[in-house]
Amino acid sequence: MKPLGEWLQRALALHQQGQADEAEKLYAKVLKADRRNFDALHLLGLLKHQQGHRDEGLRLIGAALKIKPNNADALLNYGGILCALQRHEEALGQYERAVALSPQSARALNHQGNVLAVLRRLDEALTCFDRALTLDPRHVNTLVNRAYVLLELGRYVEAIADYERALKLRPDDPDSQQYLAFAEFGMGNFASAWKQYEWRWRLPNAIVARHGSLPRWNGGDVHGALLAWGEQGLGDEIIYTSMMTDLAQRAKSVVLEIDPRMKKLMARSFPGVQVVGRGEPLPLGVTAQSPLPSLGQHLRHDWESFARPNAAYLVADADLAGRLRARLSPNGEAIIGVSWISKSPAFGEFKTARLADFESILRRPHSRCVDLQYGDTLAEREAVTQATGITVERLADIDNTNDIDGLAALITACDLVVTVSNSTAHLAGALGTPTLLLLPQSRGRLWYWFNDRNDSPWYPSMRIERQKVGQSWKELIVGASDQVAALLRQARAGQTG
Repeated sequence: MKPLGEWLQRALALHQQGQADEAEKLYAKVLKADRRNFDALHLLGLLKHQQGHRDEGLRLIGAALKIKPNNADALLNYGGILCALQRHEEALGQYERAVALSPQSARALNHQGNVLAVLRRLDEALTCFDRALTLDPRHVNTLVNRAYVLLELGRYVEAIADYERALKLRPDDPDSQQYLAFAEFGMGNFASAWKQYEWRWRLPNAIVARHGSLPRWNGGDVHGALLAWGEQGLGDEIIYTSMMTDLAQRAKSVVLEIDPRMKKLMARSFPGVQVVGRGEPLPLGVTAQSPLPSLGQHLRHDWESFARPNAAYLVADADLAGRLRARLSPNGEAIIGVSWISKSPAFGEFKTARLADFESILRRPHSRCVDLQYGDTLAEREAVTQATGITVERLADIDNTNDIDGLAALITACDLVVTVSNSTAHLAGALGTPTLLLLPQSRGRLWYWFNDRNDSPWYPSMRIERQKVGQSWKELIVGASDQVAALLRQARAGQTG
């Protein structure tokens, strides 16, 4: 029989080569011969974690740690699984033990700093990263992680310096290149930021660029038709269509390929543009193309280039908006639209509040609140009614998810929209409706809201309230009551002026 050491060595080699099935068989073989073999338990647990079987990985590495409770590598891997399971406080405990055992380990300090950042203990995270970089100034993962925390804190100059150091060590890292773009955006360095932002195409989860057979627009005049096409979510498509009027001056004709749900709204808003739904055949004569965000390289090169003669660039169905307003405000009540959920796969949990958090707004006198939230909100609305006696209106004939033209009319019928960062926020801002945007203090403050400003260059009718560290959504909304009152006064004055 081969000795266990040879089996383990062979299993580890297969594991490192990506031959997971064969490695697993050998790890299992070792454990059949010695069920308390620390290395086999630890490495098989790591393999299970890498395969997505996190509970099994946790069980196996947990068993390994009962044998060698002071093994720093096992503690770090155990903490990594806990992080993947969103059990960050528990993970922090494992990382603290690993650092105590290996205080000169930059890797351990980096892991500790990372979980502290997730827990929003940002100053402590920076302390860990600083210690790690003192030990190993070329520890690229620590440089990247520290840069991200600095970016979160709005310390853009320092973040840029760290990303540039990291990219000298790992120049083809698309994540670092893209986050460097976000830091440049934060500084208002638009020329370099838009260029960096093109690295998004190299991200592991990047969409496949469409229309590659057509040349990319270079910013010059186009004698044929110029195609601008949406590549990201609904909100992103809305924000970038703010450049359509500028684009129309650069081409003989413009074609806009957009989410089909917005086709009717966009066609009304840009009558000189041919609008097609994504997946529909393109018209003949298109000679150049650009993804919508990439237009910024040529059309949004400084703060002044955001200026527009009025707040709105999307135009709702005025007749429908009037009818909806008459239904919601038969006695002249102020209409406040509310939206509190983001369905973003990456950041939704950070950007989402509860309808109950809006109670101070729902209770405003001489006002009625209407639900602008996409998706099924019945349970939350009923819970609020039961707890407060307040009814948040939901118009059954407007599908907030699929009828974007109807939703646009409903938003236009409102005096004020109060919303978290989601597609409703973009739609309200683009329609020129007075809007109070609620931004999280944690991840999810996307770059295009910039930093430390209470307005938006994209949407002049929008005002921004930013959550402070440790502040609940309810506290943020209560604290914004003066802003709500001021925006309502402005809206009502505009209707009578």
